Amino acid sequence: MAEDTRRVAFFDIENTLASVRASADATDIQDLAAYPDATSVLEDLRSDGVHLGILFDRGSIPEAHINAALDAAGLLSFFDRQLILYGPKNSMLLFEQAALAAKNGAAGSPRLLFVGEDATERSFARLAGFLVAPHPDLARVVLSRLSPLRYLRVRIDPAEADGADWRSLLREKPLVPLHAAVRHRSPSSDASVDLYAVADAVTALELDDLGFFVDRLGDDDEPLTTDLYLLRDDQQSESGFGAAIGNSFSSFIDDSAARRVLSSTEEGLFVAMPAGRSVESHHFAGARHGHNLKLQASPMLLAAPADGDGPSGAVAPATWHAQTESGLSSDAPRLSDAPRLTPQEGELIEYQITTERIGDEVDRYTGARPASGNVDIRSRHIHHPDNNSTTRALLDDLTASAAGRLTARTHRFIHEGRRYENVEAVLSGSGLPGVVLVTAHMDSTAARQPGYRARVDPAPGADDDGSGIAGVLCAVRAILALEAAEADMPRREVRFVFFNAEEHGLVGSHAYALDQARLGTDIVAVLQMDMIGYDVEQPRNFELHAGFTPSVDVQARSIRLAELIAATTQQISPSLPTPQLYPGSDGEGDPAEHRSDHYSFQLQGYAACLACEDFFAGPGRTSSNPEPNPNYHLPADRIINSVYARDIARVATAAAWISATR
Repeated sequence: MAEDTRRVAFFDIENTLASVRASADATDIQDLAAYPDATSVLEDLRSDGVHLGILFDRGSIPEAHINAALDAAGLLSFFDRQLILYGPKNSMLLFEQAALAAKNGAAGSPRLLFVGEDATERSFARLAGFLVAPHPDLARVVLSRLSPLRYLRVRIDPAEADGADWRSLLREKPLVPLHAAVRHRSPSSDASVDLYAVADAVTALELDDLGFFVDRLGDDDEPLTTDLYLLRDDQQSESGFGAAIGNSFSSFIDDSAARRVLSSTEEGLFVAMPAGRSVESHHFAGARHGHNLKLQASPMLLAAPADGDGPSGAVAPATWHAQTESGLSSDAPRLSDAPRLTPQEGELIEYQITTERIGDEVDRYTGARPASGNVDIRSRHIHHPDNNSTTRALLDDLTASAAGRLTARTHRFIHEGRRYENVEAVLSGSGLPGVVLVTAHMDSTAARQPGYRARVDPAPGADDDGSGIAGVLCAVRAILALEAAEADMPRREVRFVFFNAEEHGLVGSHAYALDQARLGTDIVAVLQMDMIGYDVEQPRNFELHAGFTPSVDVQARSIRLAELIAATTQQISPSLPTPQLYPGSDGEGDPAEHRSDHYSFQLQGYAACLACEDFFAGPGRTSSNPEPNPNYHLPADRIINSVYARDIARVATAAAWISATR
């Protein structure tokens, strides 16, 4: 009997084919928008004669509602109805059912493919006999070539490229970029870059012939059932070369784990984490803020260099350049020439963002008192059941405070085989294009505690990032009050977003930012508050981080946003000093680059800035010593300085309002 040539590709929906927003009660699809790039993939596969199906866990949402949302988004017509299956993908069961549906009376066994972003789901598909692809852009090559996928490090030196557009060459290949490390940059030339990516072995050979230097990392097909992480060994970095002080040996010597480490660089260890294994098991000794990063698809890394415009052509509203104490911008005008709040606007922000309200919100989200009714939040860790309680409490708070003026909903994503939710509240725009985001992360951890058990032990995270949660909730009240008082003022859309799984490598914010980039959303400013509550010693400092070495343009626009925040400090929180701005004026880098959720947006080409307490050294050699929270990632993180957090929250809120209205 001749071999059957029928080919069937099954796709997950959310974060693979479309952006999905669920209603606050999780019983309906509020919005489903197809990604244009994914639609192109479906068209190409169908033209190749590939049958298309869906495998999706709909949860408590009725099947008819999912189908209607797919139809409205223009996706349903791509798929054979008998190949649309709904159910959990936490075992082989749904994949086995899909294999039976795909056979459909054909002689022999069809070639099956599952396309999904989660390594755990892909591992179950592999066990059921499927080929798998971690991204739609790799679907055709996996089905047709049957060539193994590899993690690659592509080394680019623009001087050796002799002026060739290396990004364009890579965009023409079936290659998914994950991470870019800038090795060095001269004032007169582009930076040398190490680009980490996933591609098949044939593509790697083609890149060899084009003159790229390509390192194959790990084994054949390792990207199928693993996720790639960058784990920063801050202890080793601080001890210096030649001192045997670090975490690699102690963390990976047992259980044949050494093979997971694919490379060590000045950034840290690149580790392939297998399905079923959590990055939680590698919380390094001496780790500082943002010590791990999950490397996920980031197509903007291959975008053509920008000419100063944002991702969809809109310039960030803070287009002036300021002369600051750190010297970030050398041209006039000075900070005093920045857009300013009116006296009424300043009074409204001060009235809504108070010491008492900041403290009250922190208490509610750290278990010091009930969040609502009899709901106590002892931990916001993603493995703890109270993480879901946090999601529900935030939705209730946003719904209650908005009086119907906000649209509160969840943005869903998959991580480590489980569904998690970011929480989003949208204040519609009126008269001005673009979107402004005010953000914090909602999860917590206490993994520095010896013997910590994430599923049962407390992780109050008052500073990290209960302080940011409180800041954003107070910003909601303030901006709603400003909007009511100035109803006729043209305004951009404002979103208040709480990201989940930040502690596992910026997972939730990356899913959200990539989602928006694929939809072409015009985000003009992202203001992230992460750890704004610890301040004990004098002098009283706080930090603004805007560094992004992969793109001079993105960094410049992020710096303009940081300068705007700095300018609002003098007006709305005069008891705060002028913030410490990173990167410094002496060529010093930004120690918080890719260490908080603002980085996820910079990675997609958006201007973004992190406001935080005095956590990092610098900027410059003459700065005072930092004041990192000694209770960072410990159960003892239970108390914040509410006056200090209040002042930073006011600054961020003022900058968000100016960005939305000026």
